Amino acid sequence: MTPERINALYARKLSGEASINELQELEDLLKDHLEEQFFQEMFTGWWESGKNHSLQQLEDKDRHFDFILQNAGTVLPPDKDSVTPIPVRKRSLAAYYIGALAAAVIAGFVFFYIPELISSARDGFKRSAGLNEIVTKKGTKSKLLLPDGTKVWLNSDSRLYYADNFSGTQREVRLEGEAFFDVVKDSKRPFIVKTSGINIRVLGTAFNVKSYPQEPTIEATLVRGLIEVEKNNQPAAPKIKLHPNEKLVFNKEDGSGTKTEKITRDPVSLKTATVQSSPRISITTLPENITDSSRMETSWVFGKLLFEGDTFRELAAKMERWFNVRIIFKSNRVANYRFRGVFENENIVEALQALQLTASFNFKIIGNEVYVDRK
Repeated sequence: MTPERINALYARKLSGEASINELQELEDLLKDHLEEQFFQEMFTGWWESGKNHSLQQLEDKDRHFDFILQNAGTVLPPDKDSVTPIPVRKRSLAAYYIGALAAAVIAGFVFFYIPELISSARDGFKRSAGLNEIVTKKGTKSKLLLPDGTKVWLNSDSRLYYADNFSGTQREVRLEGEAFFDVVKDSKRPFIVKTSGINIRVLGTAFNVKSYPQEPTIEATLVRGLIEVEKNNQPAAPKIKLHPNEKLVFNKEDGSGTKTEKITRDPVSLKTATVQSSPRISITTLPENITDSSRMETSWVFGKLLFEGDTFRELAAKMERWFNVRIIFKSNRVANYRFRGVFENENIVEALQALQLTASFNFKIIGNEVYVDRK
């Protein structure tokens, strides 16, 4: 129980929510667990190093950290018969072995606990009967690693549920909100993403899923690999396969019957594919010469809020999650303005001021609420 308690206290310390008593408790626990202390200090250095850097610097650090994680499993534990001591200045032999031990357990320790620390520090992490719940509040995002090594980026105002381990015949998670998955390939155990309307089955691939409860549609966008989509509670219904750069949109509104319909997969050449599916499902082919960081469906993973012809009301829903505010329109005319652009490092005031450069409106911020009206 001690490691779990240390991780919980450490997460509260990182988020700035720890009380004086909790900080003292953490200090006392670390005195008796040197290996935990070594890891916490190492992770603190990484955490603090990225706080005041540019987006590009943060992306570079993130890639470097991913490299460390991917190669951590190759480190061998210290063995007196096989390890040759390496002279290290200003470090005792005990410190050297603690470092070696910490590196040796990174494969099992970092892969599991770092996601918990990051997610707990930013938002909330709950456990119940072997089921984990990762929650990202409005204005925050999280990145985590699942027990099988699958990477998940969780967007604002989202929830992801998954088991402590994937010991069964399939790896199953449930999503409310938006997430980008980079799934580790396992041909014997398919990876299943369950949403309120559709299920997505993969073996190893990268894709984005958007399934907010308050929105009328569910979207699945494939970056690479192959995914198979089926409607909930209809296992016998025909399944739809998505190929790279294809986007599926499922309309949640009730529809009756099943019919054969033509779905446009390439709006340029107007090529069509005849599939047996619900009239609530459509597929579009996205341009291939756009990077993931510049694509509307995946730009959020790179810290960009991209909008292309959105009405102000549609954009406001995204901005509410992005900036953790509530936007109230006093004019329907203003709410129907359309915008095209991208936000990266702006705060809510700077974002609204940027929109004012192309449209005429006034705004007033009171607490967490933004009131938008005609000028």
